[in-house]
Amino acid sequence: MQEQIQQLIRNQEQEIERLLETKRNTEPTDELYAICEIVVLQKQKFITKLRELL
Repeated sequence: MQEQIQQLIRNQEQEIERLLETKRNTEPTDELYAICEIVVLQKQKFITKLRELL
């Protein structure tokens, strides 16, 4: 179970990196920029909750 949680955390961190890359390549006025920002924050909260389980 612990290994599955760690794998899930790694996957979420990789997704965050991809989202941040998309955000960097997007204008701040673009809707996609805001969506990336929101999703990154949600994933960070999720990772925090997962780490609490370890």
